[in-house]
Amino acid sequence: MSVHQMVNHIARVVGRPAVLEDQRHRVVAYSPQSDVIDEVRRMTILQHHAGPAVSSWLRRLGVYSAKESTRVPQNTELGMLPRLLVPIRRAEESIGYLWFIDAPDAMDPDDVARADDFANRLAEEWTRSRSQRELDLVLATEQTRDLLLGTAKARARAAAAIIADGHFPDETEVRALQLSVRAPARLEPDAARELLDRAARRALRTAQLGGALHLHRGDRVVFVVPEPSSPEPSASRPSASGVGATDRAAAVLLDAAHVAFGGAAADGHDGPFRVSIGGSRSSLAAARSSAAEAERADRIADSFALPDPVIAWDRLGIHRGLDQVAAAGLVPADFQAGLDRLSAERDGRMLLDTAEAYLALGGRVQDTAARLNLHRTSLYHRLGRLEKILGIDLQNGVERLGLHLAILLMKVEHTASDRA
Repeated sequence: MSVHQMVNHIARVVGRPAVLEDQRHRVVAYSPQSDVIDEVRRMTILQHHAGPAVSSWLRRLGVYSAKESTRVPQNTELGMLPRLLVPIRRAEESIGYLWFIDAPDAMDPDDVARADDFANRLAEEWTRSRSQRELDLVLATEQTRDLLLGTAKARARAAAAIIADGHFPDETEVRALQLSVRAPARLEPDAARELLDRAARRALRTAQLGGALHLHRGDRVVFVVPEPSSPEPSASRPSASGVGATDRAAAVLLDAAHVAFGGAAADGHDGPFRVSIGGSRSSLAAARSSAAEAERADRIADSFALPDPVIAWDRLGIHRGLDQVAAAGLVPADFQAGLDRLSAERDGRMLLDTAEAYLALGGRVQDTAARLNLHRTSLYHRLGRLEKILGIDLQNGVERLGLHLAILLMKVEHTASDRA
């Protein structure tokens, strides 16, 4: 009999609805509700937690340290009817709490004794099932780690084992998504990891990510998901709904992170969460290359200060090429000579920012002037000085391209120096 089945059985035997909570006061299982219900029971079912006010009050009463059945008085302010608390203990340690509404009449001693007896059996089954879940989780984590970080042989073995265990469909394309979090400095690393873990658990309960493989890696979590059979949308071929299944999964991850971190993600951190998406692969054994692309996409987004919270490897375009160029050792001066002369000018930074805006807007003077809050005459003056210092003609497409590539590569250099 499972834990959920035992809770339902206990409720039927004693004739009262029952709720099982773990040590952190999270709902593990509950029986069907009868006519007697209060606000705390309703919120417990809806939110899987009675709420901090209720937990704080019960903690002040000292009921969480009870070693035997304890009656809890009514609290009208919290909307809570009287309760009977039956502690679930194993090896002299509390592992959870079984709650019954003690109304309209108090439970008679025989029913309390039955609940106590069932609590001992429930503790045994709960401990066994938790041990099995923990073992399954450890095994799944090791397999996923081998799949994403192991040698070619280890990846093949892990993929075969995951498919054989029924944790992942066979003969399906896969894709990796990475949720990364730049937590505020005031958050301790352990606290940030706990919140990230909470976000991952929340996302894994959804239809879009249910059953996905996942692996925690510091300040990020990598997910491996089956690729939908229908093609992903593109700029030239959007899906019927306007968004692809992978993008919906990315939206779920972002939402889960925002809910988990809440106010902890504030403190001036605009967009502390990002989901990067690797390319599709034809088999589970090849998931590592998709995960590597997701990680690289995240790094490229940092390098070029890309603002979108969802960065897809397939849609990075020229930024992927520039990242390769930088990795090959090419520098901005290889595309535009004279940048050192520009840097030596007192207003060199301003001129460079002007050029970046002008080039990013395709040389549209009116739009550039509006973005920089300049009169067009002033903009023309700045562009003229830029041409004179660098010895180029911005009307020449090739020379304009060289300057634009140099400016973009400077972003990679600055990001690399910040990391160093």
